[in-house]
Amino acid sequence: MTFNFKDTVAVVGGIILTGFMDGTPIESEKNEDTFSQHVGADGAVTYNESADETGTFTFTLKQDSSVLPMLDALLKSKESFNVSLNDSKRKKRVSGLNCHFVKNPNFSRGAEIDGVEYSILAAQYKED
Repeated sequence: MTFNFKDTVAVVGGIILTGFMDGTPIESEKNEDTFSQHVGADGAVTYNESADETGTFTFTLKQDSSVLPMLDALLKSKESFNVSLNDSKRKKRVSGLNCHFVKNPNFSRGAEIDGVEYSILAAQYKED
């Protein structure tokens, strides 16, 4: 099987993201481990299942991406939104419900195209 980044579609608040930066422009992860363990004095192990369903998404787009004005408008609205990542070739899907931006992205400019990084918190993070 051949990998092609174009098989991955990222949607933030109904906006299909385009203009990704090189490297690893999409990252997502659950905020807490699903299970932790407690070992008693006698060596008995108990597993604790976390009720924390939160997660974090990070996207890095080029500073000239056509979707930046739409993302900035969504950020300024302070409204919640949903996020979905779909890798169609590998049938992998990650989604987040009731999402909010962590903060405004950093502003930087230089001689080359810079990346604009958005971090998003999800109240409900799910991997299919």
